[in-house]
Amino acid sequence: MTQRALRLCAFAPLRYVFAVCLFYLTVACVITWPLVTVLGTAFAGFPDGDAYEMSRHIWWFKHALQTGQPIYYQTSLGYPEGMDGSVLMWAHPLQFFPAWLFAFALPLPAAYNLQVLLTLALNGWALYVLARYVTGKPHAALLAGVVFMAAPTFQGHLAGGHGGLMVMWPVPLFIYALFRLRDSADKRWAACGALFFFLSPAGHVLQAIYVLLPIAAAFIIARILQQEWAWLRRGLLAMALGSAALIVYQIPSARAVLATPAYTDEGGFVRYSADLLAVATPSFFHPLFGQLDYTHRVLGINIIEGSSYLGMVAGVLALLAVWRRKAARWWMALGVVAWILSLGPLLKVFDQPIVLSIGGYETYLTLPWAAAQNLPAFNLARTPARFNFVMPLALAVMAGYGAAVILPHSLAPSSLGGEVSHIRRAKFPLHLVERGFRGGIGQTAILALAVALILFEYQSFWPFPATPAAIPDAVTALAARDDVRAVFNIPWDNLLAAKDALYLQTGHQHPLIAGQITRRTPVSPAKLALLQGTLDPALLDAAGVDIVILHKQYDYEGQLGIFTRRQLGEPLYEDDALAIFEAPETRDEPQFTALDSLLEAIHRQVDLYLYTPAPGWAQLSGQLEGNRRTVQLWIDNRQAHSWVVDNEPALDLPVPLPDAGYHTVTLALSPPCPLHHNPTLECDSVRVNHLVLDRFTPAALDTPVLFERGIQLASARIPDRGRADETVSVWLWWRFDQPRSDFDVRFVHLLDEQGNLVAQADSTLGAHPAGSQWVETVDIFLPANLRAGTYRVYTGWYAYPDTARFAVLSDIPGADSGLALLGTLVVE
Repeated sequence: MTQRALRLCAFAPLRYVFAVCLFYLTVACVITWPLVTVLGTAFAGFPDGDAYEMSRHIWWFKHALQTGQPIYYQTSLGYPEGMDGSVLMWAHPLQFFPAWLFAFALPLPAAYNLQVLLTLALNGWALYVLARYVTGKPHAALLAGVVFMAAPTFQGHLAGGHGGLMVMWPVPLFIYALFRLRDSADKRWAACGALFFFLSPAGHVLQAIYVLLPIAAAFIIARILQQEWAWLRRGLLAMALGSAALIVYQIPSARAVLATPAYTDEGGFVRYSADLLAVATPSFFHPLFGQLDYTHRVLGINIIEGSSYLGMVAGVLALLAVWRRKAARWWMALGVVAWILSLGPLLKVFDQPIVLSIGGYETYLTLPWAAAQNLPAFNLARTPARFNFVMPLALAVMAGYGAAVILPHSLAPSSLGGEVSHIRRAKFPLHLVERGFRGGIGQTAILALAVALILFEYQSFWPFPATPAAIPDAVTALAARDDVRAVFNIPWDNLLAAKDALYLQTGHQHPLIAGQITRRTPVSPAKLALLQGTLDPALLDAAGVDIVILHKQYDYEGQLGIFTRRQLGEPLYEDDALAIFEAPETRDEPQFTALDSLLEAIHRQVDLYLYTPAPGWAQLSGQLEGNRRTVQLWIDNRQAHSWVVDNEPALDLPVPLPDAGYHTVTLALSPPCPLHHNPTLECDSVRVNHLVLDRFTPAALDTPVLFERGIQLASARIPDRGRADETVSVWLWWRFDQPRSDFDVRFVHLLDEQGNLVAQADSTLGAHPAGSQWVETVDIFLPANLRAGTYRVYTGWYAYPDTARFAVLSDIPGADSGLALLGTLVVE
């Protein structure tokens, strides 16, 4: 960047820009101490944070470029299919850059940590640029930058490994560009505003909701109230250009997110919202304030997401600014709005929602975010506490105004509300900047004392937590083996073990059976649960598993380790944290396998997992007991049947399996028991006894039979033989492309060799929406006088009261009569 460009951005000579950046980099080192002493051997943050996950993705950029693999499609995760990495890597470029560039020359921990320090410093510098412009005082701006970069909100997310969320430096620069648009119609400032608007969510795309949305709304409302129409038009132009570029850029990642339930089916709106008292609650790790009992009660389980302490020093400066400067009141309004949104849908105190008793009924105190949290796009923002990123920005500017009140050498005031500086870059008196930086011993002492008090008060951790970066030599030695197809890490469903597994991949460099881009793996839980639950050599071999790594610290009861040794033998390597096993060689083909459920009751839902080597049918049996509770059967996340359990212990349902591979069968209550309810109340659940999936048989119908009115018979199974005076069961699997009503009747007919009807079952299946399916067992009683012989079984449809059969559109025996032949039944 040239000196002229720096003057345009910071109104200061090059040497002062470097001095300011060096100052903030020093502050970053103080905040994260002793990180600089372990730069290449540990990661900043808690061991249960996201540092391992983020560092793995940094490694992948470097590894993919070196080996010629695609960067954004993750071939080494979710083996053998891979998974789309654009959800994170394309959507959040500044979350990993420049760290992946540093990784070409530095160890991975050093590359990660260096980006952390630079991000903190850039946050401080960017806020300095903004505060320098709106206050006109470099000393005040210097303090404002410290308030912003050191805010407990940033420290909490840094401890959680949320490096992308901390990339906030484009936001002050975007606001700064908006200010320049008031005095100048120069299109370059509109372009700068659009650029920094586009870059503001480049660390994490949801910052568009948490940060850009409230800031843009505040700007628009302020301009309308003050009738500054020219400024409003220029600002809207910059935001429109930035929004258009952002939308186009995010199209690939948006498609990937919406197509992946692992990213869209997450909750946590209440859990990850801020406590009402969080703004007055310092960290319980603080060497002084941590002795206060209430700090544990407010932040005890939410210090990463919920930290939002304002501080006494910054708070006093902000109040002084609000009292003395009208411009600061607009920033206060912005901070208050962000704070209210950060409280989430329900008001919490001591990390528990406030319960209200009205007329004998208990309810909660709802807040504005409850009206928006389920809207499209907003439902992805499951952590309302992240609106707190706006609050330290507004607080920092207010603190800068407050410092400007008590520090001399005023230059020119401005504000978010409209008192913008009339400084022109061509006539800017640089000698005043130099005089402001010198400012005398008294001014420097006041500034140094204020900065020291703010850093001490804001310090959330001392020492700052660090995660060891060492990888055992036995893991890195696996990289030299070319006979390893993929690595399976267990327990697969432990989120911490999954992050450890991602980091270990940077050592062994082989594909993972599971793996994730963010949050949790999108790989089928049926596949992972069966591989872990059986450790069957045939299933492992079919899945490509050659190495199994047991994360012992997450095998809390030790039973998984015992089972793994029994199935796979002794480990190749073992220490206190890991045990590495080699999958046994086998030539066996995997057989039908299902995991039984050990649950005693269904409160919400119960999942059963199975593997089938070919298409076919299985049977779900067991005992259910309930008090008129509706239970739904779901197959691979699509509802297939429902019934009312009313003390009917017997359960025997067909389960169609259209494809070979892994499947999930779910029994779900409708409505489900609430996750949180009054402890004096009890949800009426359904009791379960010995729920089993077994009795696999090949499919009897390979090609779907099409009927008019959007009906498909996807598959069917009839018994080979039956006896007179007994009942035979026919299994049918229907798909409905058009809605069905109670007047539509499905029939199953038994015809003799002369075509005479000898037995039948006609019944409506009820109303079904378009796109639904239905699996059923049709019981047909065979009359006692039925003669031995071979009978044909047909199915079809008609509508009441018109009994004309629906036309059969497939070329199948009986189609010309509105019948679909299912097969033949031998009556003995």
